[in-house]
Amino acid sequence: MGMSRVGQRWVSTLVGPWAGLLLICLLLSGCWAQGARAPESQPDWRNTTYTVTCDGIIPGGFQATLVDGGARVPADAGRPPHYDHYDVRLEATASGQIDGDGVPDTVVLLQCSPQPSNGTLEEAQVFSGAHGRLGVLPSATTLRESKILAPLYDPAGLSIQRRDIVAQMKAYGPGDSHASGPSQRITVRWHWDGHRFVRTPT
Repeated sequence: MGMSRVGQRWVSTLVGPWAGLLLICLLLSGCWAQGARAPESQPDWRNTTYTVTCDGIIPGGFQATLVDGGARVPADAGRPPHYDHYDVRLEATASGQIDGDGVPDTVVLLQCSPQPSNGTLEEAQVFSGAHGRLGVLPSATTLRESKILAPLYDPAGLSIQRRDIVAQMKAYGPGDSHASGPSQRITVRWHWDGHRFVRTPT
């Protein structure tokens, strides 16, 4: 059954004002789709291979392939520092803009425990979303707050803010020991100057 002229006029009256708007929306969505930047794929940081120095005790580094956030890497027991193996664990990650290229970057906090020993070391590696590894944050042993033992990262307090890496840490005070752990809270901020990470005021 065909539509009457009255019905056709009603449909035309209803659709007419919206047709131009619909066409503009379709054109704009097409242009946005063509000009939009595809999201960068982020690695699975818990299942990635890292070159680890265990905070500098192995200057040449070794390969640690993490599976579900952890790895046990055999050591050459015949060479200094004469350990049997290294337990490497991912403690935290934080993503954001660091190098200013518009692609998200990531800082990865790794814990390295040489065995046999009762100590753990931390190493924060920074990766550019577009250019691979930027570098490693200076060791906590170099911080001015490192008086008794090196400060320890608070994994929950790692973030990227206004292109700076901000790390909440715990430092050892006069009454602290390795057994009791650090008790003084500090905040450390690092900025990438294009060549290295420089500590900036908090």
